[in-house]
Amino acid sequence: MIFLDVILYSAGGVIGTMHHLYFSGTPVEHMALGAFFSAAEVIPLTFLTVEAWAFLQLGSRQTTGDAKPFPHRWAVMFLVAVGFWNFVGAGIFGFLINLPIVSYYQIGTALTANHAHAAMMGVYGMLAVGLAMFAFRYVIPADKWPEKWARVSFWCLNIGLAWMVFASLLPLGVLQLYHSVNEGYFEARSLGYITQPGNAVLEWLRLPGDLIFIIGGVVPFVWIALQAVRHFKSGPTTDEMPENPLYTEVSPTPVPEAR
Repeated sequence: MIFLDVILYSAGGVIGTMHHLYFSGTPVEHMALGAFFSAAEVIPLTFLTVEAWAFLQLGSRQTTGDAKPFPHRWAVMFLVAVGFWNFVGAGIFGFLINLPIVSYYQIGTALTANHAHAAMMGVYGMLAVGLAMFAFRYVIPADKWPEKWARVSFWCLNIGLAWMVFASLLPLGVLQLYHSVNEGYFEARSLGYITQPGNAVLEWLRLPGDLIFIIGGVVPFVWIALQAVRHFKSGPTTDEMPENPLYTEVSPTPVPEAR
């Protein structure tokens, strides 16, 4: 499964970037290959999402009541968020705008920003935060690890980003695309249309998501980073863990020889 994902990512990701060259004077082959492989990016993203869910289910089944908590829980949760936003932001939202007939009418509208927010912050941003949490857990002593604030940061970053996307950018982009198809691309991007009362309301609807993202997500993360600087190299940072904390290897039962 993983090797198949690598192959599909290599084709869909590299060749699929030709969707950036649709209307820049490049040969028609760029449009054909870019459209096909951009649409195909959804396939490995679906596989990876299913694989990540199966991994989490395996870990939950192997965890016993008296086992010590996994020290990198929130680092792993941020990596799970990467898989989710990769599927939604890069896969679904990218697929919605990467087809040439759609891109012709919508490029540069709020649908582009919708895809950019979900894919850039959702994938690369969550990945960076997850790797930082992994490092912080080794720097901050176990008895001083702010489990509560790591949890708050995770949920607020994801809820805030989801609010921005689904409450503001996505509906704004759909309306802008509809206006572009019916009235023309220039009209859809004109200042007169963008500043209409309905669009202004959708833009203001983004504010709660911004506040949740910044106050509930960014501020606790920065505080954890400051704790890491404060407690750098001050002692043991993780509890002792079993050799394989997420799974247990079971040796096959020998089959008795037939007489």
